[in-house]
Amino acid sequence: MFCLKDEDERAWEELPPLPKIGFGLAGSDPGMVYVYTGMYMGPLDLEVEVLGDRPVTVDDGWEDIEEVSFETFSDTVTVLTDSETPIASFPPTVLSAGVGTYRVRVHSFGRDLMWDLVAEVPVEQYKIQIWPARLTGPVVVQHRSVHAVMGR
Repeated sequence: MFCLKDEDERAWEELPPLPKIGFGLAGSDPGMVYVYTGMYMGPLDLEVEVLGDRPVTVDDGWEDIEEVSFETFSDTVTVLTDSETPIASFPPTVLSAGVGTYRVRVHSFGRDLMWDLVAEVPVEQYKIQIWPARLTGPVVVQHRSVHAVMGR
């Protein structure tokens, strides 16, 4: 697992929630977005894209895509490991509309390749798109991997 954490100290700092029933890729709390990886531990490829509006199209070349809402207390988020350690090579990300509410679309590829194992090289790929939007419930855009839903 890795997460996007609002830099404000009010962001959630306890155990992350499990994804809602029918979901397995992303979850959120105020100030936090959790991304559940397939591997137990290891490096991964990640791209974060901050947008001004909802993307016009969905890139369906990914295996799994889910969307969650995200409420921020500051205008900056940081990518953290599951131990809440900032990833040094990934600078803080400034959000396009400052403090407020956002929609986060999480894309994944390769989560089945090393399920619950330790990877030595990147085998999983992720793309996160963030844009200003009102708070709404989570949405499954597509699930194609074997482990798309937690517990399967």
